[in-house]
Amino acid sequence: MMFQLALERGGLAYQVIVARDGQEAVDYLSDVGSHQDRAAHPLPSLIVLDLKMPRLTGFDVLSWLGSRSQLKSIPAIVLSSSSYPQDIQQAAQLGAREYYIKPHSLHELVRILQTATERWLTPQKASSNGRT
Repeated sequence: MMFQLALERGGLAYQVIVARDGQEAVDYLSDVGSHQDRAAHPLPSLIVLDLKMPRLTGFDVLSWLGSRSQLKSIPAIVLSSSSYPQDIQQAAQLGAREYYIKPHSLHELVRILQTATERWLTPQKASSNGRT
């Protein structure tokens, strides 16, 4: 709920697909069961993971993503309460594009989400010489 509120406050009108745990995220991304219809259940443009999810952790999901060539182009970022350097390093080794420590205020979360969406969801602008 806080995540959705931060998107709204930041003026970021993105559809959010919520997985309650790591296994549900993997199932969604795998085209398994009720998620097989990609028209109804499109792949995300950005994956935001917490490290401390039930059933499968964020590390487990990152590892699984790394073994799926068809999903490697989707950026995965971590938003976690852990500030342990070893967690940050392990997430990067498993393919996380960025690592953010969960903030203590809604304003800070808005700023993090604006930064992440600008970096990973905004199309690259053409340079002045016409090349992209």
